[in-house]
Amino acid sequence: MKITTIIIKTPDGYHLAGTEFLPEQANGIGVIINGATGVLRRYYQDYAEFLCQQGFTVLSYDFRGIGESQPVHSDAPAPSMLHWGQRDMNAVLTDFIQRHPQLTVKGIGHSVGGQLLGVLPDNNRYCGFLNIASQHIYWKHWPMKDRPLTVAFFFGVLPLFYTLTGGLPKWVLGAEYLPRQVARDWSRFGRRKAYIADPEGRPLREGFQEYTGKMRFYGMADDRRFAPPTTVYQLEKLFSNADSHVRILKPGDYRMKSIDHFGFFKKSMNRQAWQESAEWLLE
Repeated sequence: MKITTIIIKTPDGYHLAGTEFLPEQANGIGVIINGATGVLRRYYQDYAEFLCQQGFTVLSYDFRGIGESQPVHSDAPAPSMLHWGQRDMNAVLTDFIQRHPQLTVKGIGHSVGGQLLGVLPDNNRYCGFLNIASQHIYWKHWPMKDRPLTVAFFFGVLPLFYTLTGGLPKWVLGAEYLPRQVARDWSRFGRRKAYIADPEGRPLREGFQEYTGKMRFYGMADDRRFAPPTTVYQLEKLFSNADSHVRILKPGDYRMKSIDHFGFFKKSMNRQAWQESAEWLLE
């Protein structure tokens, strides 16, 4: 395969860093990996290479304010989660289609990368979308026994840090530093029943309802902190007109001790799960 670094320019002044994986023999399908909150694109490298070896043309990238995706001038707006979905995902998908017009394009969303499909303009440009540990993060969707930690995070930890430090430091979750508005959006999406909403609190649902492509949701049976299965089912409900279904992956079914929220993309993941996802993307 050929692996190249690319830069995707957004209309509002950001250069998004991406890594593209080009197969020797293409199967006619392009796959864009939309990452989780604060997770660098290199985290998905092993999985992207696996897909590329199956013939997929694959692109991973960093959202604005994360990793190498930064503003090119001082007038660029501060990064937010809404901008990730409405602007970054749009710029990346538009650029990919322009450069690979011969490919059928499908998407993968990890955590927030799947949620934000609902605010991506013209999201039916993806003919299929695989959500991995993507969830509806309203705190009441967590099982009762896990709610205290969730409430502490959305109502306490996030507001405390974005108020006092201007963002969320890397050491809190072990991910990349989150800019202030990104952390603020994450907090308000989790605190309110409206979930993904505009700055005035109005729910943004049109894009969720407009998507009519095929969708698969992978929930992890042992993911308690970030995306328990209850929250995965709740997100699927928002895509009310999609051809969708949920699968809950149990570690024991793949001879794994744990998968959790991040394990699917690790090199240690059982290749059976990766192969099953590749077969779905080929459908």
